[in-house]
Amino acid sequence: MTAVESELRSIGELARASGLTVSALRFYDRSGVLAPARVDPVTGYRWYTEEQVDPARLVAGLRRVGMPLAGIAEALRNRHRPAEVHRLLDAHLRRLEDGLADARRELSRIRSLIDPEETIVTTRLVLSRTDLAAAVDAVRFAVGADPGLPVLSGVLVEVEPDGVRLVATDRHRLAVARVGGTVDGPPVSALLPVAAVDELRALLDLDGADSAEVVVATDRVTVTVAGRPLTAVPLPYDFPDYRRLLRAQLGDVPTYRIPFDGAALRAALTADGVPVCHRAHEGVEHEVVALGLDGRGELRLVDPNGVVAAGGVAGVEGVEGAAGGAGAAGAGGPDALRVAVNREYLLDALGSGDGQLVLELDGPIAPLAVRRADDAHAFSVLMPVRL
Repeated sequence: MTAVESELRSIGELARASGLTVSALRFYDRSGVLAPARVDPVTGYRWYTEEQVDPARLVAGLRRVGMPLAGIAEALRNRHRPAEVHRLLDAHLRRLEDGLADARRELSRIRSLIDPEETIVTTRLVLSRTDLAAAVDAVRFAVGADPGLPVLSGVLVEVEPDGVRLVATDRHRLAVARVGGTVDGPPVSALLPVAAVDELRALLDLDGADSAEVVVATDRVTVTVAGRPLTAVPLPYDFPDYRRLLRAQLGDVPTYRIPFDGAALRAALTADGVPVCHRAHEGVEHEVVALGLDGRGELRLVDPNGVVAAGGVAGVEGVEGAAGGAGAAGAGGPDALRVAVNREYLLDALGSGDGQLVLELDGPIAPLAVRRADDAHAFSVLMPVRL
């Protein structure tokens, strides 16, 4: 052992101090997550400093709760920025909770297949009337209208232990919203036809009650507001596994995470002379706009035909990237990002356009997500348009 190595910890010592196995430490070295301070050029033996014990313990903890490798790497890069790490932890916890809710729903479905004569179990919810109305508004635009895909012609209602999640998609965009509330009964889901969703939205405009009472059973969903009930028969289709699609399309850590003012972007999108190009899809022509970043990393509209529009989006806030405190423009500079999207779809995703929103994306051909800054459960995902 050299004099330098005597001041270092061996890989075995770090394994014992951190709770990671020796093989795990080798894996995280090969992955570029936790590199040793020194590698013996002859034996290949790894040596670590005392300062690497805490990062190794962080890796061990994240590994035990199933954090993906990319999430572990980002947590290490941002370990001195607690807010960023807490955001990663919250997102991972939501994935774990979603997986558990999925398992409970699937087990309930399996039980009904095993014993179809079993007594129908209902789940009762009490939700804020106005919050439920807002959630319906947040997803209604994404309901599919293709008669060849009836499975997409409704809104998925997923009951969770502390509320309900609404989901809709037409393949080109996906919208998710959530309402917290009081739940009595097991997790269950139902696919409401769009006509029933529209009737529900009208019912939620009734005055005289602060809450909506919802009863979900396998063969019906009943919503009561101010003493007036509405009963709907769910569609007999299995809604696509949107969580798997989200994981595959968006991943865990977006390359760009750009805060912006929703009202400012809506105003820019609806202003006279906004630069657009036209693309046809299935015989229908659509207006396409392009989003990019200015020299300060702030969101702006750019010309989808290739000429940068003058000025940025007025009122858009500054940007802080998702990784290591880098600007959202990334290593390629602001001109490296230009994402085209259907203008109507983007306006739908912005909703009323009020408040602070966050744009998340990974590049010009990857789906982009529009999220509310104050609600991690509410977001829309849009497919980009190739220019």
